[in-house]
Amino acid sequence: MSRRMRAFKRWMMSHCIVYSDALVFVDSPDGISVRALYDLKEGDLVATIPKRSCLTIRTSGISSLIEASGLDGCLGLALALMYERSLGAASPWEGYLQILPDRECVPFTWSLEEVDNLLVGTELHKTVKEDQKFLVEDWKEYIEPLIQSGPLEMDWAYFGIEQYFSAKSLVASRSFEICEYHGSGMVPLADLFNHKTGAENVHFMLASSSSGSDDETAGNVFDASDDDKPPAKNLSNTSVNGPNGTLEMIVVKEVEAGGEVFNTYGCMGNAALLHKYGFTESNNPFNIVNIDLDQVLGWCSSSFSNRYCRSRLASWRKLNFSGCTSQVDSEYFEIDSDGEPQLELRILLYVMFLSETMHQKLNCGIDSLTRATEADKLIKLLEMTRTDSLEQRSEDLEELLLTDDVCQSLLCLADIRETLYGASSLKEEISRLQNCCRMKERKLYYSLVLRLSERKIIGRLRSYAHRYLNRRKAKCK
Repeated sequence: MSRRMRAFKRWMMSHCIVYSDALVFVDSPDGISVRALYDLKEGDLVATIPKRSCLTIRTSGISSLIEASGLDGCLGLALALMYERSLGAASPWEGYLQILPDRECVPFTWSLEEVDNLLVGTELHKTVKEDQKFLVEDWKEYIEPLIQSGPLEMDWAYFGIEQYFSAKSLVASRSFEICEYHGSGMVPLADLFNHKTGAENVHFMLASSSSGSDDETAGNVFDASDDDKPPAKNLSNTSVNGPNGTLEMIVVKEVEAGGEVFNTYGCMGNAALLHKYGFTESNNPFNIVNIDLDQVLGWCSSSFSNRYCRSRLASWRKLNFSGCTSQVDSEYFEIDSDGEPQLELRILLYVMFLSETMHQKLNCGIDSLTRATEADKLIKLLEMTRTDSLEQRSEDLEELLLTDDVCQSLLCLADIRETLYGASSLKEEISRLQNCCRMKERKLYYSLVLRLSERKIIGRLRSYAHRYLNRRKAKCK
C-alpha cells in the first residue's frame, strides 16, 4: 500500500469513517480503485461515512465568508476546496486532500489547442469552449474580488485562475449531492469507486440525520458554468436534512473476490462522461450524436428557397415540435446509438417535403392537430397529409414518415455531420486509437474513443436510411 493510502486510512479512522475489511484500495498510476478482498453479497453494508467528515460549504473553514458572499453550489464548493488546500497540513481534510489529483483530466482544463485538435467535430467542441469562457468569467466576477477585498488573508498562489480550474474539475467530477443542509460536497472514500455503465455494485444512501433548526434554504447558485448541480451518483434520500447523520454504502450487486467494486454515475454517453468525468468507455450503449437544427436548415436551403424553408419550419413549430436545447442555446436533434434519428427530426423533414397542396391542407387543419394528444398527433398528421388510408397500411406509423425524400435527406445530413471531424478517415482514426497508449496519452485516447463512437453512429444513420430506401424499392417491385 502506498504512503498516501496509509495516511488516508489513518485519516478516515480519525474521522469515524468505517469500511469493511472486505474492501481493498489499489493505488496505481491510473488512479485509485476499490476491489473486493472477499466475496460481497447483495445487502452487505461496506462503509459508513459521517456527513460531518465530508467537505462542504457548511463544514469548510471558510463557510462564513462563502455564505456571507452569497455563493453556493459548485462555485462555493470550489472556493471551499481551494481554501482547504491552501491550509496544507493545517486543514482538517489534509489526509483526504492529499490523495486527490491536482486536477481531473476533464476537457475544460485542456488548452485551447488541445480542445480544437482533439474535440473538433464532436459534441463537446463548442460546449467546452463555452465552459472555459464561463469559468474565467466566474473567477473574475466572484473569486478575484473576494480574495482582494475579503477579510481573510489568502495566498494568491492558491486562488488564481489555474487553481480555480483545478478545484472546479475535482468538484465537477467527484462531488455528490448530500442533503438540503449540506448541498453538494466532497465525500471521502465514496469518490474512490470508479464508474462502469450498467455495472453498479454499491449504492449510497443517507442512513440518518438530525432535525431541528437546520432547515435553512439554499441560496442562489451563481456558477454560470454549472450543469445545474452535480449528479447524485446514486446517493438517495437526499431530502433528509441536517448537519449530522451518516451515509451508508450498500452492495446492490454481488462482487466476487478480486473483482473491482463499481459505482455508477448514471446512464451517460461518452460525450457526457468525458465532459463531466474525463474518460470514455468503449461500446457505451448510451452514445448519441447530435445534428444541429442550423445544419438541417442549411441543407434544406440548398434545395429550397429560404422563404420555403421558413414556412415549413413555422408549420412544424406550430405543431409544438422542437429539438433539444444545449447549454449554449443551440437547438439540435439526437441520433441514438443504433443510428435512429429523433422523431422530431423525421417529422421536420417529412413536413419539408410535403407537396404545396398538402402543406396548405396541413396549415388549414393545424389547430386541430395542436389540440391532439401527443399520441394522436402523429396519426392525425399522417391522415391529413397522405392520400391513402392508414388503416390499409401494415407499416409502423413512424415508418410512414420515411419517404424516399426523407431518407435521402438523412443520408445528406450524415455526410454533412461527418465532415466536421476533418480530413482523417474512420479507418485512420481506428488505427490511431490502436496505436495510442491510454496511460501516456490520456487526452488523445479518450477523445479518439469519443470521435469513433460518434462516427460509428453516423455510419449507422446511413444504414438506417438505406434500409428504408431498400425496403420501399422492394415493395415497388
